[in-house]
Amino acid sequence: MNKNILKILKFKIYGKFAHFRKFYTNSSSLSYLIPPRTVVTGMLASVMECKRDSYYNLFSPEKIKISVAVSSGTAITKQMQSINYLHFKYHNFLSKGTGEIKKLNMHSQCKLELLLAREGRIEYTVYVGAISEDSAKFIDEIEKRLLEGNLGYGVYLGQRQFMARVDNVQTYEANKNSFMESSDYVDSICLEENISSISGDSDDMHMISDQMPVQMVSKQRGRELQTVKRVLFEQSGKRIHGLFKNCYKVGEKIISFYEG
Repeated sequence: MNKNILKILKFKIYGKFAHFRKFYTNSSSLSYLIPPRTVVTGMLASVMECKRDSYYNLFSPEKIKISVAVSSGTAITKQMQSINYLHFKYHNFLSKGTGEIKKLNMHSQCKLELLLAREGRIEYTVYVGAISEDSAKFIDEIEKRLLEGNLGYGVYLGQRQFMARVDNVQTYEANKNSFMESSDYVDSICLEENISSISGDSDDMHMISDQMPVQMVSKQRGRELQTVKRVLFEQSGKRIHGLFKNCYKVGEKIISFYEG
């Protein structure tokens, strides 16, 4: 494990609605409460205008570390919606003009688990750490675009119809972040493999644990999920107390990364 991070980019991303589809769901699209690592890399690739499925190596865990936290004060709730999708043969029927379109129901309903805030907006704090000199330069370019408001292809909270905004962009150089072998609290997601114990549970703490995708790889036809890890976080961004390994002090926060 590389413990040295040359630079950490931190920013807030927010919007009205979100949906981060769980990779193990099929007919019903259930949603994670926070964006997995694969979603964050997709957002950053969109800002940098990378081609589809071309950027996985750029954001490999050996080059870049990523962490996420629900911004403090954000209360996220879920709502199930029915979405009408067009039949996958709809375009073929139209282009051939056979009239067969009238014989079939061209709509298919799917349940979509929608995320929204009880009040205000959904907001997440994202941390992006550069391990190598090349990835530090890459993060510099991302930072520049975010500060200029140049979001490339745009940023979205999971799906294209859920547009997002970015603000509060900050960077922490190597002398402003430090590795910690252990910490008695954490302010972000944490891999379960890095949790020794959890303490101080109370009625207003809502811990969530789930299997989340970490890294994708390009294949000849599309992409393939390479790494999945079990992740713990607090639903409304509250500090989690206990004993945690492999953490980093970033400003006033103690965070843990998806990469371990």
